[in-house]
Amino acid sequence: MDSLPWRFFRKLALMQILVSSLVIISTAWMARYYLKTYITTQAEEQLEESLTLIKNSIQTQNISPIKWCQSLKLNWTTRYTLINTSGKVLCDNYLKPELMEDQLGYPEIQDALRYGFASQIRYDRVAKTNMIFGAVSIDAYGSGLKERFIIRQTVPLHKLDRAMKELDNSIIIFLLPLLILTSLVSLWGSMQVSSPLRSILEKVDMMKRVTKDAVPTLKTNAQDEWGIVERTLDQAQKGLERYIEQLYNENEKMGTVMESITDSILAVGLDENLLFANHHFKKNFLSKTMKDKNILQFKIWEITSDLELQSLFNDCLLTGEPVKRRNFELPIKGGKRNSFFDVKVNPLFDQKGDIFGAVGVFHDVTERKLAEQMREDFVANVSHEIRTPLTAIKGFTQVIKDTPPENRVNVIPFLDKLEANADRLTTLFNDILQLSVIESKHKVQKETVNTQDITESVVSTVKQSFPEKKINVSIDCQVEKIWANPQFFEQVLTNLIQNAYKYSPEGSEIKVSWKASDSKKWDVLKVTDNGPGIPKKHHERLFERFYRVDSGRARNAGGTGLGLAIVKHIVGIHNGKISVESKEGQGTTFTVKIPAHY
Repeated sequence: MDSLPWRFFRKLALMQILVSSLVIISTAWMARYYLKTYITTQAEEQLEESLTLIKNSIQTQNISPIKWCQSLKLNWTTRYTLINTSGKVLCDNYLKPELMEDQLGYPEIQDALRYGFASQIRYDRVAKTNMIFGAVSIDAYGSGLKERFIIRQTVPLHKLDRAMKELDNSIIIFLLPLLILTSLVSLWGSMQVSSPLRSILEKVDMMKRVTKDAVPTLKTNAQDEWGIVERTLDQAQKGLERYIEQLYNENEKMGTVMESITDSILAVGLDENLLFANHHFKKNFLSKTMKDKNILQFKIWEITSDLELQSLFNDCLLTGEPVKRRNFELPIKGGKRNSFFDVKVNPLFDQKGDIFGAVGVFHDVTERKLAEQMREDFVANVSHEIRTPLTAIKGFTQVIKDTPPENRVNVIPFLDKLEANADRLTTLFNDILQLSVIESKHKVQKETVNTQDITESVVSTVKQSFPEKKINVSIDCQVEKIWANPQFFEQVLTNLIQNAYKYSPEGSEIKVSWKASDSKKWDVLKVTDNGPGIPKKHHERLFERFYRVDSGRARNAGGTGLGLAIVKHIVGIHNGKISVESKEGQGTTFTVKIPAHY
């Protein structure tokens, strides 16, 4: 590669000198040719004018051409010859006619007979120089009769030859320094062209290294510099195309990975412009109008007004260090409540090691946070629920202990209280254990359940728990069978019908119905009572653990606050849905939907 620029320089210099010389010589030759042609043409035109003038003079004055020719004197610069139509020389002012050969075969004589005038330039052996021959035909009286003659005028061109020789000498004198100057300019131009060739080839070689091209070394002719450059560029281009294809594939894979990650990802540049946002981030944090636009048009403060989140990215961009934040609360587009995220912001570095942006990963921990909160509430509620009966048991026990033996008959009501609170604790722990068992199950064993049989069995059992209440229960089973776990669904019916019994007034009616949905995709259970109803503000939290619409009234009715939570979890593991419809003073309807099985 080191000698390649100099080889190229020498070849380019020689080529430029040769081309310049050819151009200059060709230009000079063309100029000489056109100048000679121009002078010759002028001489022919003058010759034609001269012969035409002679012809007109002879015809006007009615002079015999022979007498006119014989009257001419010897002239070394202009020669006239009079020829008849048979080619015989009748008169010549330069030679004797009898010494001259037949002239009919000369081109100018033939053309003059045909066209009236003709001219030709040729070398004359007698004069030993180039001559211009002009001939004109004329009709005149010769020997008393009118006949056709040809007058030929011959003019030597030795002056023109001398002028051309002088021109050639001038051209040579002029061309020599011009060629030298052109060669120097060509050398300078060649140096200017060839000097960056080394840099070009080095950059081409660098392109090959950048593209990581493993193509074998090229075998080319050492003299074919342009071939080496062309082949090297072709090689580098192919490598670059492969490298770009690899980058595209890597980018596609990375984009697919980014879009498949369930975490929200956002990249921000130094100028706070957004560099990238995956699908989950757009879905969670961008409004519909923003989703329809190019994400790169926005800045971070345009998509979130949370100053603390902005400061996380700014701190990372300023320090170049990762920034973490746990349980970061942010609003979700379309969400009813804020969500919680573990946010980690990492800096982005370019190839030089300079930071050019930061990428934040938002890991949704809302469920974990809610689960922690639910556990805290659960422990607090359980503690509260257990503390009440335990306090009562302890108090009644102390009263019984302090009662004298003679008054033992008076403590029988206290024993009933102890038993009731013990039963309450038993029921509470049973519900807690049942809820725990249900929550631990992800799948349940299902079988065909007869809706009429299971409903009538539950209603009969619940009625025994409320013997004092005269309530009518109507059962409508338009769906004969469902696909469910019989024990769990017996618990669903028991809890819903027990709640209806607890809050329905004396003499009212409870309706239990099984129907198919309009789409035939669901089996629908409805339990309707005529109780006091539930205010709408409680509907959303009705299925939470230990949640009571009226705490005092619920405890008096013997509830633990876990019944509807148990129902919701059982329906959930059956891939079903549960909802409530109720208006204050107009009763309540609980609706359970489970997938139909045919």
